[in-house]
Amino acid sequence: MAHSPALPLGMLAARLAKEFEGEVFEQLTRAGYPDLRVRHSVLLGALDSTGLRLTQLAAQAGMTPQAMGELVDDLEQGGYLSRRADPADRRARLIVATPKGERALADCLRVVASIEASYARRLGAERFEAVQGALAELLEP
Repeated sequence: MAHSPALPLGMLAARLAKEFEGEVFEQLTRAGYPDLRVRHSVLLGALDSTGLRLTQLAAQAGMTPQAMGELVDDLEQGGYLSRRADPADRRARLIVATPKGERALADCLRVVASIEASYARRLGAERFEAVQGALAELLEP
């Protein structure tokens, strides 16, 4: 197998991430979610069945509450999540995935698993796991 000259690791990682995201969202569009965008992934994956406050979601994602609010508005308009009163504090609102949002997340996880399986077939399971482990190790503080 011929290899082109190695690019710097950061460039390779960024290029792979962009291609990976593009493939995920192309498949999600074909699966019936044409309004989902890469920017929404930070929010969809963070929701749970009990709900979280906007400030919690923003802190987890390392975003401002205003930026998170825009994502919440987008996904609420698309029917992927809803806001409901927090039983612990009626003034606060919890952001909760709707059934459509839960289906979208499940479909997204299936797409990701499928893409990763194709990578594992191309590299071999052992090499794929080694690459995945090495990248995870590099991301550790």
